[in-house]
Amino acid sequence: MLRLLLQSLLLCVPALVMAETRPVTIAFDDAYPPYCYVESGRSMGAYILLMRRAAQALPGWEVKLLPLPWARAVQEAELGKVDAFMPPYRGVGRSWVGLYAGPVNREEIVLSCRPSTQLGPASHWPQDFVGKRIGVMRGSLLSQALVDAFKQGQVLRREFRLTRDALTALASDQIDCYANDKLSIELAHAQALGDSLWASRVPAQLEPPFVLSVQPAYIGFSQQSLLNRPELAEFARALDAQLAQMRASGELARLMAQLAARADD
Repeated sequence: MLRLLLQSLLLCVPALVMAETRPVTIAFDDAYPPYCYVESGRSMGAYILLMRRAAQALPGWEVKLLPLPWARAVQEAELGKVDAFMPPYRGVGRSWVGLYAGPVNREEIVLSCRPSTQLGPASHWPQDFVGKRIGVMRGSLLSQALVDAFKQGQVLRREFRLTRDALTALASDQIDCYANDKLSIELAHAQALGDSLWASRVPAQLEPPFVLSVQPAYIGFSQQSLLNRPELAEFARALDAQLAQMRASGELARLMAQLAARADD
């Protein structure tokens, strides 16, 4: 009887090992609709949905999505206090990022400017923007061209926590242009116009923007995080493969098209 009991316990050991999951904490921008944001205490957005779907296909890993202000999410990732962060762009500074998974989407970075600047789709970068005050989200690196222009003093950087605040600054002549993803700007503008507290404080309409670049958005893993937890490299490869499968199936494109349609409504 004792032998049978021991045999039964030994048979259970592999199952218990297989049932164990390894946690992965991914910090995300908590104020970047429609991609990732927090509403009524709930994590929402396209990238949140995509990560949840991808995580379902990654047995053995337990993915926790942690909402943080973007500048803090970047800092926590660089220091290895979280395992990964999203959605950084690739090849725009941040040499401390060791691995990327994705991309999850291609974001169109635009400059939305005041009518008085006469800047728009036909403008030339950077010569037409020299001396202009450019609003960006705190901690953001939107394109190498913009990063270089800030460093060289060709344009002036003004940082904001929320796109709504940047649009208010645009309307009140505190900045000349606001740089961010086109869809995110349009959605924030539409939401502000629908809010009686903010409708009169943002531009009545947005001018046609200047397209600065198109940036693929990724999930980034810092070198420090990979040093702290070498097994994260395995997770990054598995996540990258799953996202590639979702791209190939058209799932990513369908979701982004749905979001774009909602923003236009």
